[in-house]
Amino acid sequence: MRNRRFVKGFTLIEALLASGVLAASIGAITCPFVAAAQNEQEDARRTVAIHLAQELMEEIIDRPFYDNDGFGASGPDLGEYTIDQFDNIDDFDGYTDAGIYSEDIWEPQVFNKPAAEGLTRHVTTAYAYVSGQDTSQSPTFIRVTVEVKYSGEPIVTLSRLVNAE
Repeated sequence: MRNRRFVKGFTLIEALLASGVLAASIGAITCPFVAAAQNEQEDARRTVAIHLAQELMEEIIDRPFYDNDGFGASGPDLGEYTIDQFDNIDDFDGYTDAGIYSEDIWEPQVFNKPAAEGLTRHVTTAYAYVSGQDTSQSPTFIRVTVEVKYSGEPIVTLSRLVNAE
């Protein structure tokens, strides 16, 4: 009989086992990177949402407290259909904008534009009286709340109490 020489090397089973271990380890190694990318996207979206909420809040509180026609119910007056036509703070009550991505918003800023996709802004206003204030008089405070949502879920909410001064 002849002497058989054994050749050292991997068998098919050993190669398949090594491939399986390699695939599992690659999956375990990439998971943190995928999670980090998702967190970065959420942070970018939240940053854009904060900017958009602040921008709208500033636009709202720059308007006069009282309507030209005197104290009335919250919400737009007859003939006020767009944000440019709102002439006082309470006209914004119930205002919602969707698809708020616009080149005008981004021109002076450097933001992740895709992070704005899917964001909507919602405004509520409510007149408020302080303790002891005569409620038969016109209110001297209004609470403005701007909420930014992504896919229907709120991600940023700003509230501000505005005085009639």
